[in-house]
Amino acid sequence: MNSNSNTETLKTSKKLEEIRKTLPKENITIGILLDNLLSEGIYLLVIILVAPFIIPVSIPGSSTPFGIMIMLLALSSLLNKNIYLPKSVENYEISHESFDKIFNVLYKALRFIERIAKPRGNLVNNTYILKFNSAVIFLLAFFLFLPIPIPLTDFCPALAILVLSVSNLEEDTYLMIVGYLITLAGIIYFLSVSYTGLELVNTVLNHYNITILNNII
Repeated sequence: MNSNSNTETLKTSKKLEEIRKTLPKENITIGILLDNLLSEGIYLLVIILVAPFIIPVSIPGSSTPFGIMIMLLALSSLLNKNIYLPKSVENYEISHESFDKIFNVLYKALRFIERIAKPRGNLVNNTYILKFNSAVIFLLAFFLFLPIPIPLTDFCPALAILVLSVSNLEEDTYLMIVGYLITLAGIIYFLSVSYTGLELVNTVLNHYNITILNNII
């Protein structure tokens, strides 16, 4: 897929605003989003799907279908295969009100990022780098999919996905490197939290003479 098609003359925020005008003024399913946006490449759709994990717009029950959708999009790009959605994901409905809030806040966030984003460097045009990005986004989306009720375990991977997606659309190698750094920080944080959690559980279970940490690690 060509993630940069039709985005050469428009900033990502402007392109998103143009697409917003073409969407129906009613509740929208993920299937409708896919039909309307996939021709633009995966990254615009990924940006919309990752937004609820970053911005203060709560969409109850969205983490699972949105996480799965981002994983499938990344896998589709990585393997260069068509995407097939489970019916439960395809038919997941987003209210027009929630979608409006997502677009409003996302537009402002993108405008902020675009102050520093500009075409520079050649890595964003490298086929192997694009494949690597898809693999990284798949991994980060898997973290989003996991039901972990711990602060920042959603925000860090979601922010990395957003920055990597914008860097591809804006053809900005430096911004892509920032995305990799956020990814690394997020993975370190995730592993640290997981290890700390296991230690805490092990400490509690030690009161009952049960040890699990050494058997897991």
